[in-house]
Amino acid sequence: MNFQLHGRAYIRAAALFVLLGAFVGSSPAEPSHPSRPIRIEGTLRDTSGSPVSGASILLAGHDNSVRQEAKTDEAGKFAISVRRAGTYVLRVEKAGFRPLAKPVTLPFEHGEGCDLVLARAEGGKSAEPFEFSDQANFTVAGVTDWTAAGGHGSDSSLRTSESLARRARELTSEGSSPASGLPGDREDLIRRRDELHAMLKKADNADGHRELGDVEERLNDPLAAEQEYERARQLDPSEPNYFAWGTELLLHRAIQPAAQVFTAGIKAHPGSERMLVGLGAALYASGLYSQAAERVCAASDLAPSDRTPYLFLGKMLETSPETLSCMKEKLARFAEARPEDAAANYYYALALSKSADNSSSPALTERVQRLLEKSIRIDPKFAEAYLQLGILHAARGDARQAASALEQATHANPDLAEAHFRLAQIYKKTGEFSKARQEFDAHQRVEKREADAAESKRRQIQQFVVVFKDPGPSRRETSVSARP
Repeated sequence: MNFQLHGRAYIRAAALFVLLGAFVGSSPAEPSHPSRPIRIEGTLRDTSGSPVSGASILLAGHDNSVRQEAKTDEAGKFAISVRRAGTYVLRVEKAGFRPLAKPVTLPFEHGEGCDLVLARAEGGKSAEPFEFSDQANFTVAGVTDWTAAGGHGSDSSLRTSESLARRARELTSEGSSPASGLPGDREDLIRRRDELHAMLKKADNADGHRELGDVEERLNDPLAAEQEYERARQLDPSEPNYFAWGTELLLHRAIQPAAQVFTAGIKAHPGSERMLVGLGAALYASGLYSQAAERVCAASDLAPSDRTPYLFLGKMLETSPETLSCMKEKLARFAEARPEDAAANYYYALALSKSADNSSSPALTERVQRLLEKSIRIDPKFAEAYLQLGILHAARGDARQAASALEQATHANPDLAEAHFRLAQIYKKTGEFSKARQEFDAHQRVEKREADAAESKRRQIQQFVVVFKDPGPSRRETSVSARP
């Protein structure tokens, strides 16, 4: 029996059409006719003019809510279609070449094409997706209100990238950061800021600037904080200073600069586990999901006994339709090393069910079920494990066990929207329409609360406006450009 542990990607689109027909006794309204797609055609060549075949072309909105992919053919040609006008980022990757990122505004002006040139990487090896020299090629020019982007709080990939950024920022308490020792009262923070300014006038030093950055961030002045972190890194390119600067940029959605800083930090401190984790979070936010997983897998190799990289991998996996790259191998190690860790068993079950080589054999199904049941025995309140167990039983056609598991999921966490939706589906199939309506209504309420909460968090975090200093026309990365 074939089954996958799906995320929320299809739920919102399907909910009204799947359930309302049964409740109101009529067919759902037909969707409005979609607008004509906007087609992008182009040719990819190398610097000598030869066509580049087999390259990956990714067109993404700034928040990754719209993603279209294609491959170049033998003549280097490619074509991608989207349905909405707006500002996108076109990313090109090919082994042996430097990755390319090009902002595009659709539709194109009449006669404008999309021919691209890809430069070969030195030595024929793939370069890091973002590079950073000793002198930054960007400037944080200001801040803006993220809500101007029209962000959708229900977008699971965007929520995941935000969560990963916050978790990465929390890792700054490691590595001699003074942030954990700062006062919590605003007046005390202002007093400490004044003391640090006076101290730095007498003796300029990196530790003082990094602590001042922590204080400014606590006082909700991220622009001043970023400048202090950058100054600390200039005075002392230590691992803590690189990491504090990178996570500040990432937290405030300056994603490409954050990735550049983490990349440079890894070159300077190749043994830093958390630097790789930070880069993985930045790559995920950039829509480079496979590369993000590779960096976090590498972090787990540096510190196999540390839970942090595995938890980042698991978070990425939850919103991925399949297991990316090295995930299954590393999460298997996590489960083996920590057999009594509920999260370890849960994430390994998730990786097995989503892996590309999933044969859907009864043996594999049983293995996934045992891992989920074990995670529940360890943590009886593990709502997500109940949810996935319910999905597994539903895929087998066992409505009774599916309903039981999903009911336990909603009891363990009433705010788990997907559990309510799937339970509504089960009740509908078994003819319990009143219960189905109740669960559907619960799903809608939870979804709205989650979206509102996500928007509230975004309003609390100002977004950096970044100006790049590369040769050629300046471009600004705000992630608040017109959304597709």
